[in-house]
Amino acid sequence: GAGAEGEVLRDLRQCLAGFAAEARELCLTESVPSLDGLPSPLEFYREWVCPNKPCIIQNAFNHWPALKKWTLTYLREVMSSKLVTVAVTPNGYADAVYQDRFVMPEERCMPFSAFLDIVEKKVTSPGVFYVQKQCSNLTEEFPELIGDVEPDISWMSEALGKEKSFHSSFALPI
Repeated sequence: GAGAEGEVLRDLRQCLAGFAAEARELCLTESVPSLDGLPSPLEFYREWVCPNKPCIIQNAFNHWPALKKWTLTYLREVMSSKLVTVAVTPNGYADAVYQDRFVMPEERCMPFSAFLDIVEKKVTSPGVFYVQKQCSNLTEEFPELIGDVEPDISWMSEALGKEKSFHSSFALPI
């Protein structure tokens, strides 16, 4: 009955409360290591992919036109009326524990110009808004921008043994 449900909820809350600490103890550190340049495909696979560890690779995409072209003005010109999926969370954390509950972001469909109005603080709205979808949102939702990046990252494809292994997901947070 109700007593059993309450006990299950209490146990679930205890599990969620301890999950983050256990994950850190297992393999995560307080900071993410930063690499100064591209690793070899073997090094990337051995040191980062196999142990499932994050890293930041500095200067990997300096040659991409997107780094110079993707200003808010340019994005507004190219994407203004395009309908995009915008994730909204109360605090910027998605797929995370929030107030003893596991929450996912609310997804809203809106014109990209409306999202940019929020980014540029021309309008205010409660919550943290960001454009981010898993697995290839750049190719699926933003094909207008694909010419500004490389369609394939050869060293990553070699490391993973797949052509076009890069998911090309990107996020534009507030």
